[in-house]
Amino acid sequence: MVAALRPARSPLGRGLLTGLPVLAALLVLLVPSVTAGAVPARIPAAYGSTTVPDVGVPMSDGTTLVGDVMYPADRLTGERAGGTFPVLLSQNPYACDTTAGNLRGPGQAALGDPAYFVERGYIYASVCVRGTGRSGGAFELFGPRERRDGVELVAWAAGRLAGSDGTVGLTGCSYLGINQLLTASLLPRGSAVKTMLPACAGAETYRESMNSGGMPTQTRNYFTHLGTRMGPRAGAYGRALAANAQRGGDKAYAGAWAASRTPGDLAAAIVRADIPTLLWSGNLDLYAQGSQEMYTYLQNAYFHRPVHTSPAPGRRTTPRYQAVVGPWAHGEGVDRAVALDWFDTWLKGRPTGFATTTTPLHLYRQGTRTWLHTTAFQQVRTYTPYYLGPDGTLGPTPPRAGGADRISYTEPSAADGRLTYTTEPFRRGAVLAGPLSASLSAGSSGTNLTLIAQLDDIAPGGTATKITSGSLVASLRALDPDRSWRDAKGVVVRPYGTFTADRYLRPGQVYELTIGLSPRVARLAPGHALRLTLTTRTPEADCSAPVGVDPCFPTDPQLRTLPGTYTVHRSPAALSAVNLPLAGGAG
Repeated sequence: MVAALRPARSPLGRGLLTGLPVLAALLVLLVPSVTAGAVPARIPAAYGSTTVPDVGVPMSDGTTLVGDVMYPADRLTGERAGGTFPVLLSQNPYACDTTAGNLRGPGQAALGDPAYFVERGYIYASVCVRGTGRSGGAFELFGPRERRDGVELVAWAAGRLAGSDGTVGLTGCSYLGINQLLTASLLPRGSAVKTMLPACAGAETYRESMNSGGMPTQTRNYFTHLGTRMGPRAGAYGRALAANAQRGGDKAYAGAWAASRTPGDLAAAIVRADIPTLLWSGNLDLYAQGSQEMYTYLQNAYFHRPVHTSPAPGRRTTPRYQAVVGPWAHGEGVDRAVALDWFDTWLKGRPTGFATTTTPLHLYRQGTRTWLHTTAFQQVRTYTPYYLGPDGTLGPTPPRAGGADRISYTEPSAADGRLTYTTEPFRRGAVLAGPLSASLSAGSSGTNLTLIAQLDDIAPGGTATKITSGSLVASLRALDPDRSWRDAKGVVVRPYGTFTADRYLRPGQVYELTIGLSPRVARLAPGHALRLTLTTRTPEADCSAPVGVDPCFPTDPQLRTLPGTYTVHRSPAALSAVNLPLAGGAG
């Protein structure tokens, strides 16, 4: 199935990129071939599997968590195999009321049937999160007691679980990925955890997955229906959380609740625990940006750089922290053969190339069906602003005369609900590589505004292919200067909003707004153009998904303050531009 591979050539003109031969061989197969289980295993199964259900694990507060343990078994007799094995541990809240739901339900879907790993020499222990399924206690969504449970489960898996060889790998996707990062932050150096694979997870909880630019995303649907996924205790928690955010309570902002659930703030602690980490995400995931940020923070912490500083190209990296970002949505694309290689590298000492690569970041190139194996997702030091101009133009030259365009707070299908700005075709094509931003000068007839910025690849025939998007509620425009990334000219190219309090607008006044767009590596073919589209609302039909990253559900304070007519300025005194990470030239 895998053709002979040629290393991917860098769009930055640096020659052939070195990388992981095995990983590259798998990743080049692309969607849907890279989804879990599609690539035949290179390591054949040596065992069968047998399951011990309903295993109780007492916690220090007297609560008992319940899980299920799958063991390697003799392929002829079906009896549990002798000897000891590394343990893969997951903390699962989904469909955990039964053994089948715990081991083969939605919580495990991203990496497939755990028997794959068990048959290759691992014990697989999946324990129901506190307050879900068969476990006792109250549900608290990554709260402090739940994080302590993770530490105690590691001690159980390493020291008290029958058949364990004393080493542990953490595994899982989404909720099961985030809780790995939170658990790791509490572990001491030299703990039993020798590696982890937090798939479908990243640096943020409030930003990107739950809120876009300060407005709740489709993920609100996840919380309002949490009971159907995790049971009644979690359901009550989810409904209360969603209601609090809707009325503009503390959960609507990045306050103490969100800060205590932000894995990116724990990167230094994770590095101190010395746990090699493989993040796995996709451009359509809830953590497309957060996974790359988490990778950056871990690399920075390892080399004693300021943790949240910009990932400038050329900085030293270690293969102990890696990330794969493919063309996938949430919960998709995890290749369990690659996951097995990762676990075998750190738990069994098998040489796979993972431990020696000099390019630990693996990014899908949109528009090319190839991969960039690199060290940093911000590939250029100086961005190129393309300015909004008259008659819907978008170009590298600032406007010479004053001008402005108006847009209303309405559906994008309305006549006054959309603004578009398009470049001339790039004769030689172009490459975008890194985070993007839009710097807009805008005002409102009311006391607030919201803008959604989408960047599309426009083919010569007019077909539009989305590259990326982002949004901002203007009353939440304040940035953290220490965590916002700038290019060599000081332009904010990856804004980091504080989202702690509203600062409402004065009607008619012009404000400088910076909208972050999710990072991408994208190739524009020769003759293609870029189009920036500004809208103010996500179509209602797009807001029914269970999770997402689009601004969908304005809070009650936002519903009261957002209506109005907005003005986007494009004059020498009030510039508006999209800041492009053009790599390797364009024309």
